[in-house]
Amino acid sequence: MWIILVFLSYSALALEPFERLKNVKILKTLPGNIVLLDRGIEDGIIRNDHIKLSNEAEGYASRAVCVRAAAATSYWKLYRVPHTEAFSKDYVYTIVGYADQEIPTQIAGIRDTNVEIIEEEKKKEAGSDPFLVTKDLPEHLTERDLIEATGPDQRKLFIEQALDKDRLKRDLTDYRFSVYASPYTRQSINEGESLRYGLRGGNIASKYRLHTQFERQQTRLKDPLTQESVATRSTTAQTQFIIKELKPDMSTLSIINYQSTSFSQLGTPNAHWQIGPLGFTWHFYESKTWEYMDLSYVPLYDIRQTDIIERNGRVGEVKENGLRHGFRFAMKSRINERVAFENHLWVRPYQNLSTWQIEGDNLNLVNDLKLIFNLSGNLYFDYNFVYQKDKLWKTLNNLPEVNAINSLNVRYDFDI
Repeated sequence: MWIILVFLSYSALALEPFERLKNVKILKTLPGNIVLLDRGIEDGIIRNDHIKLSNEAEGYASRAVCVRAAAATSYWKLYRVPHTEAFSKDYVYTIVGYADQEIPTQIAGIRDTNVEIIEEEKKKEAGSDPFLVTKDLPEHLTERDLIEATGPDQRKLFIEQALDKDRLKRDLTDYRFSVYASPYTRQSINEGESLRYGLRGGNIASKYRLHTQFERQQTRLKDPLTQESVATRSTTAQTQFIIKELKPDMSTLSIINYQSTSFSQLGTPNAHWQIGPLGFTWHFYESKTWEYMDLSYVPLYDIRQTDIIERNGRVGEVKENGLRHGFRFAMKSRINERVAFENHLWVRPYQNLSTWQIEGDNLNLVNDLKLIFNLSGNLYFDYNFVYQKDKLWKTLNNLPEVNAINSLNVRYDFDI
């Protein structure tokens, strides 16, 4: 009975995947890439826990496995250390719990062995007066002394602090790609079934994040105008660049969207660009189970080319340039170690640049919902539901202005 109770108590204390502990300090660095942290069993840490370490100054620092835990401290074996300069006792770290299956095969053996911890502490030699405290401050300070004491980093302009080239280069080294394909996709707008495939990329960093996505969809469907079976295709691409936490609850958002869709002979749109040089994201909730919940705003320069059928039966083209106000509500919740829920809602009302009038019914609304299932390691199975509403489908091409896409995706993540 006591054995069962002890086992349950230790299981409850284990650091859960994506659980965060902030304001963590390194107390010692020891041979064999071992570090001593000021968090232990009292903070929910036990042996064999798996974490990622990062800090505000250098970003992503390392991943580590716990090899020994005490009440208030713990020893960690570091692996995958991209930048040794990211480690310093002067930094304050954030550690995030990772799932056990994320540990590389060659490192996983640590959990079954007793790692030797070699303590290297130099004993201080007592002088003539071992209780003497030496002064480390000058007798008086001048204005020049105060300026130099702040250091060059503290005197940088805001733009220099936000765009650190060395930090940007380091953050982009840990870049992960995902390839995915949808064996089943169905759209309500044209009763079509199709194959969808794409590529996603993104880095894991606490300062600079770059996310990219390219997707292609090829479909055999029933033409809503002629009721004939035809082939169609669509291409979407997106790039997002994020500077995290300019303030504790605010980040920047820069975005480029591209879309091209053809129904029958008509490109609807033939090419559609939305370019947002600079916007902002407010992070208003985060917890152990909610990875993020935030609200974004970014002004988008909207460039759209759409094919139309003219009165003489020929295919013409309509070009529209304007401004859209992009509002995004995004959230992601980790239901358990293998299941996650993610939803992104975009509402982008159109503003005419000639009259500056906002068209309340032209919202270019998209809601993208995903249920994510981790099958094994880096292999995932996703259910994806996309709801779209675009007034110009009906205005320009007499198509329904609402489209719903259901798809099942098989996805595999890999690092470069």
